[in-house]
Amino acid sequence: VDAAREILGTNYYGVKILNEYLFPLMRENGRIINVSSRVGPIVLYKASQALQERYTSSTLTKYQLDQLVEELISAIETNTLEQLGYDAEPSFLMYGVSKAALNALTQVDAYEWSNNNSLLVVSVTPGYCATDMTGHAPDARPAELGANSILYMVNAPRSEFKNGGFYADGQQIPLISAPT
Repeated sequence: VDAAREILGTNYYGVKILNEYLFPLMRENGRIINVSSRVGPIVLYKASQALQERYTSSTLTKYQLDQLVEELISAIETNTLEQLGYDAEPSFLMYGVSKAALNALTQVDAYEWSNNNSLLVVSVTPGYCATDMTGHAPDARPAELGANSILYMVNAPRSEFKNGGFYADGQQIPLISAPT
């Protein structure tokens, strides 16, 4: 449970709090680019349809998203992940849910702030990169390519992106997807 709280504290709650402070300070046509992962869509793919619908609902609120995250933590405490609709198998479940929640937060924030200073709010995955976190896995791509994926979101024309979208290498990708 402590590990889940730490992961969610960093990847979801930390970003949420930071963005709440940043949004009022943003200039016209500013961008918020949340760094996510393809693991989020994979975890949702393995989850129940009800959970998929809750995470990707166009009417989702921050309050409802916080409830989803807290329900996950409660399910870990009570060993009821499967009853809640999560696939308890993957070792990366907590990380994946934290990134699925971040992608959902990106959509909620994009909707909330879309009429304010023409802000763009997106999430982007750098991909599976050779870093300390991945043990510099031989099948991982160079970290520079991951950084380029993020920098593309910073520098490309705004018209190339859908507000609230999730991107990899400049291309929008689904919020729910099977492992490749």
